[in-house]
Amino acid sequence: MCAAGCRPAAPTPPNILLITLDTTRADHLGTYGDREARTPNLDRLASQGVVFEHAVAAAPITLPAHVSLFTGMYPFMHGVRNNGNFSLSDRLPTLATALRSAGYGTAAFVSAFVLDQRYGLARGFDEYDDRVSLERRGDRTIAAAADWLTAHAALGTPLFMWVHLYDAHDPYDPPPPFRELFPDRAYDGEIAFDDAMVGRLLDRFDALGLRRSTIIAVVGDHGESLAEHGEATHGMFVYESVLRVPMMVAWQGHLPPRRVPAVVRAIDLAPTLLDLASQPALPGAQGQSLAALARGGRIGPESAYGETYFPLFYMNWAPLRSIQDGRWKFIDAPAPELYDLSIDPGEQMNLAPLEPARVAALRRALDQLTGGRAGVMSRRPIERDTAQKLAALGYIGAAESGVARTPDSGWRDPKDMIGVFNQIRRANAAVEQRRPAEGERIARGALARDPDNAFATIVLANAEMEQGRYRDAIATYRRYAELVPLSADAHHRIAVCFSRLGDVDRAVAEEDAALAIDPRDAEAHELRGGLLAGRGRLDEAVRELRTAIEIEPVNALFRIGLARALITAGRLDEAEAEVRRALELHPASADAHAASAAVAAGRNRFAAAAAEYEQALRLRPDYDDVRFDFARTLERLGRREEAAAEYRRLASNAATPPEIRNAARQRLR
Repeated sequence: MCAAGCRPAAPTPPNILLITLDTTRADHLGTYGDREARTPNLDRLASQGVVFEHAVAAAPITLPAHVSLFTGMYPFMHGVRNNGNFSLSDRLPTLATALRSAGYGTAAFVSAFVLDQRYGLARGFDEYDDRVSLERRGDRTIAAAADWLTAHAALGTPLFMWVHLYDAHDPYDPPPPFRELFPDRAYDGEIAFDDAMVGRLLDRFDALGLRRSTIIAVVGDHGESLAEHGEATHGMFVYESVLRVPMMVAWQGHLPPRRVPAVVRAIDLAPTLLDLASQPALPGAQGQSLAALARGGRIGPESAYGETYFPLFYMNWAPLRSIQDGRWKFIDAPAPELYDLSIDPGEQMNLAPLEPARVAALRRALDQLTGGRAGVMSRRPIERDTAQKLAALGYIGAAESGVARTPDSGWRDPKDMIGVFNQIRRANAAVEQRRPAEGERIARGALARDPDNAFATIVLANAEMEQGRYRDAIATYRRYAELVPLSADAHHRIAVCFSRLGDVDRAVAEEDAALAIDPRDAEAHELRGGLLAGRGRLDEAVRELRTAIEIEPVNALFRIGLARALITAGRLDEAEAEVRRALELHPASADAHAASAAVAAGRNRFAAAAAEYEQALRLRPDYDDVRFDFARTLERLGRREEAAAEYRRLASNAATPPEIRNAARQRLR
């Protein structure tokens, strides 16, 4: 029996499941009024919990939006304003750090490289599963999360799990059967697929008996324009199509079902979850708990802020900031915009010229909120591999520090320039899809309208290089370097052009310039090492190539380049170790097998060399210089008829480079 004065046991803290739906508009879910949506799991969850009908994201860009979700801060306070070249300071607390400090077991499962741990969101998580090259489909992310949940459900500690689904992000390509169910609405098919994945994860919570003890929150990080206002995807504007997101919280037995029409912010979600879990508020958070509002209260946030600095960082156009209350929305732009959302939810009628007093009042409110300044910029260097991955995900342009900025008064208005942006996107896509002449034509059209556009300039230079017009490309890359003075990439690409022209000295000089700007530019070290090796400066070459590998240790091609320099230097043991590591990293690499063959040939193990050459050619039949080396190896093995067949194949193929074709003909004489 408990003696007088003893205290009752503290209640067990609830588990928390946070699901973020990337690029998901609220009005494309059934519970938000889309009758053609196929979102039964989200709709069911909404019917069991609290639906915030007008939730506003802080930014239409994945990383800043997620950092705002986790810190409860607007971007001008936490400093993360873009993907790739910003990261969260380790001084700022987050939802994850708060819950781990409270004794929670924490795990995150993200589906895209833009949320890689290098950007600061991994703090506070016991496990941060970002094993993603570029992106992974939702079913794989859900499987990893479900496995972790099963392994940790019985440990007796409260759990916090964050699951991020990226499928609704452009390009839209839903898997079967959603591809067939939505033949003309692929975006909605992706959302339907994510809904099914949410249902799969919730089923695991049910099977483990965890649903009643778990607060479940679902929120979109930002929306998608879908061609509204001329924008195909997101990032350029702050209209409702990209800022209004689904947001719902369910907790069986604790939160009665309710729909909240008031304007709320995504930055309010972390404070709400902590409040519901009886945890202290996040220090410095601008968001507020919505727990009272969710239980029927009437007091919510006075206003909601949204921003995009994407136009400035990528295009040197004006950034956009917005503030809205329950009815009026103001967008601070070179040509200000004002919308009455109660009668114009699509933001088609700009009332700013008719309501100057209201515009002035909302501008004052915006300045009071932001301090009248741009705010914190928590920049980080952007590595070349990062830039390439972001480009592959569609985040492309001159988003580098050091862009030559025009004064505020000279910034172009994004709404006037969206056609140019769309042109440049088409030009870049054409170059990426190996249609460089088309890309060049479109890029030149964009530059005719915006001559100092760095993004269009580098797309044009890339198109010229892909067409083999290296001197034209060099001139255009130099123009890009004028626009983006701190671009190591510009000098590296000029070096590539000079190397293809056979001008090694000038290529090395350009790599020197690149490395003066960014000493950790791995590709600059790699190309410089290759150029020095070709000049016979093998010790210097090996040092450069080892530096490249120190920067990017999992780059198989860098290890192959080092192996070839070591072979030339006669350091076969070291070369063999590099080849072995390259094959571990990329077993299906034709280059790695060819390098392995070269090591074997250097040891006079010609049978082993022939086997490796054959494997390389199976992986890449058009590898003509390897085929020539294979034929020479067959000769050394006395297999002259087979060697002659390989030489004839090279000599008769019009696609074979002339120097290899001529060498093959010489061997046939």
